[in-house]
Amino acid sequence: MSVERLLLDARDVREQHVGIERGGLDPGGPKVRRRNGALRAPSANGRSIVAAMEPAVRLADVVAARAVVDRFLPRAPLERSPLLSADLGADVHLKIETFKPTRTFKVRGALNKIASLDAAARQRGVVAASAGSHAQGVAFAAAALGAPATVVMPNGVSEMIVRVCRAYGAEVRLEGSVYDDTLALAHRIEREEGKTFVHPYADPLIVAGQGTIGLEILDDLPAADLVVVAVGGGGLISGIALAVKSRARPVRVVGVEPEGADAVGRSARAGHAVTLESPHSVADKLVAKSTDQLNVDLVRRYVDQLVTVNDDALEDATYEYLDRLSLLVEPSGAAPLAAVRAGRVDVRGRTVVLVVSGGNATPALVARIAGERAVGGSQGMDSPAKPALKGGLQGVRPLR
Repeated sequence: MSVERLLLDARDVREQHVGIERGGLDPGGPKVRRRNGALRAPSANGRSIVAAMEPAVRLADVVAARAVVDRFLPRAPLERSPLLSADLGADVHLKIETFKPTRTFKVRGALNKIASLDAAARQRGVVAASAGSHAQGVAFAAAALGAPATVVMPNGVSEMIVRVCRAYGAEVRLEGSVYDDTLALAHRIEREEGKTFVHPYADPLIVAGQGTIGLEILDDLPAADLVVVAVGGGGLISGIALAVKSRARPVRVVGVEPEGADAVGRSARAGHAVTLESPHSVADKLVAKSTDQLNVDLVRRYVDQLVTVNDDALEDATYEYLDRLSLLVEPSGAAPLAAVRAGRVDVRGRTVVLVVSGGNATPALVARIAGERAVGGSQGMDSPAKPALKGGLQGVRPLR
């Protein structure tokens, strides 16, 4: 099927579903009236300012995005974990995004954004700034939709990430040492070459694309009443929360940030984007200096709670996925499990979905985490000590 036909189909889906939000399934109605840790904007007359605003992303946008995503990506599995369920006194399910192309959810939003471009814009191409996952997602999506792509990454980025982007046909430009350096060059390319800039989180089309995860959760596990999501810039949790809040049955959405990189939580409390001076975490995909007002408003409207976890908890959860569940997960993707294990999220008696958002951990990082924990076992777990992994990562199935 041609890209042009795909775009027409997606627009038809969007128009057909506008009525959903105007009927009895308004995703932004009473959901803002929350107890205990509510992220609600104050107002003089007692009504939430956020509730009164028209959301920049609607359920119809997520439904339309799904028409695009489903054409290019296999359905991410939602698997029940008997082991975690027994440990935690809950019905625990894992939404595993690590089997997607590029091993991360990021490709969903990139596909939706690039598919929205007309033929002329696609011909001019797209540009993105990223230190990893977003660059790979844009490279894959651009190749799938026939658009040339340039991805700008900092010097010192993983050589494997560079190779993957080039394998998808993207031009890779290395600039500076931090994200701000790459962003400046990407915007210069946007201006000088007429390419469309693809933002990692501050774009309604990106948010809608990530929100397709939420629709899949509702389809595959209608009984879900708690969804726990890692938070970096806020695009993933914004989309998922919007989607799962679209039904009448209440679903609690909790976001997890690193202690050293909690820009979204600070911004949500302030009501506007807050910039961190030196964000840091072993969960590098969650390290964002700031967020965008788009994401702030969506988080305040749809997300019930934001919590933080330290690097030790993130590494413990990364090891638990590998050691007990046979999944190669990066620390960023392990953040929801880290929060549960650290007691930051109460899951007892609930039907829980932990979103496993990425699996792009480097061999060196996984070997260090495993080596430090293999002899004595992970903190907070009741499993017996396991022998060290022979040969570092021997026996771990490569995912790329």
